[in-house]
Amino acid sequence: MADFELPDQLRDETRTAWHRYLDVLSPFRPELHRFCWRLTGDSWEAEDLVQDTILRGFGVLGSLHHTIRNPRAYLLRIATNSWFDTLRRHDLEKSTLPKSLEEAYTPEDPAEVRGAGALLLQLLAPQERAALLMKEVFDMSLGEISHVLGTTVGAVKAALHRGRANLRDSENQPAPRRAPPAAAVVKRFVELLNASDLKGLLELMLDTGSVEMLGSLLETGRAEFERKGSWFWHAVHVHPELPPDKRPPKFLNETAVFENEPLVLSFASTEGGRFLAAVTRLEETGGRIVRVRCYQFCPQTVSAVGAALGLAVASLPYRFPTPTPGEYWPAETTVSIDSEVRERHK
Repeated sequence: MADFELPDQLRDETRTAWHRYLDVLSPFRPELHRFCWRLTGDSWEAEDLVQDTILRGFGVLGSLHHTIRNPRAYLLRIATNSWFDTLRRHDLEKSTLPKSLEEAYTPEDPAEVRGAGALLLQLLAPQERAALLMKEVFDMSLGEISHVLGTTVGAVKAALHRGRANLRDSENQPAPRRAPPAAAVVKRFVELLNASDLKGLLELMLDTGSVEMLGSLLETGRAEFERKGSWFWHAVHVHPELPPDKRPPKFLNETAVFENEPLVLSFASTEGGRFLAAVTRLEETGGRIVRVRCYQFCPQTVSAVGAALGLAVASLPYRFPTPTPGEYWPAETTVSIDSEVRERHK
């Protein structure tokens, strides 16, 4: 079979479209996150569902031949169907909801964050849960709900009736979680990061591992980790390609425990104080890191973690800043640090 290449021009055009798409969705992102959080009842699963919804919505755009007259319903339908698919794949409902649907979740309220997820709704069918959320939390009409779920108004009424009845009979249960990383590995990662020890960070990663900055970057394998411009490289050298007025200060990183999981918290210090600017989760095996997931461009998730831990949170964007969508910064703004790199890591 003949091999083929994806031209750089196609990649660049796709990146430009992706940035424009993210910018258009920005006003709706907080509402989408609230919807996904109430579907899943878990901060991390909610962000995963948001990212999956956005990506699927972007992928489908090129195959549509009609005007999307209701973008809100378009994305909520994708989120609901994606969540249904997840439940079918795992054959287990792990999602949770606050006990009172009238209580509005906001990341700024730490008490709400701590209390959320108390009620496991395993007795509700997926469509019942989605319908109940849209009605009770988002105050959507029966017609809007039936449009999103692709069903009739009568079916929505029935789903709401069954869902409310089953919800009253549900009992509190803890939600199952994956095994957290060893605290010692997270601590070692933070120590190396604060020391700008690029060699040590790379040695801590498995060759088959991955680094993901949700919605912005995905790197897999040793060759991508070690290249100049990788996530690790920028974490150490703090984006020298950016103009001086846009270059952030080097983060100070700490460990913290959130929902029984050791995390990496990254802080930016300014004249106004110290603010949480990123949250990173690690997965490890045998003392080596197999996966890095950075939530720097996930404001709602970072805010939820910050609120639960009583931390001030920076104002965060949904993507890396560029001069215009898809464009790199001009070459004249780039600071050359090749000699510094060679000296530090020779």
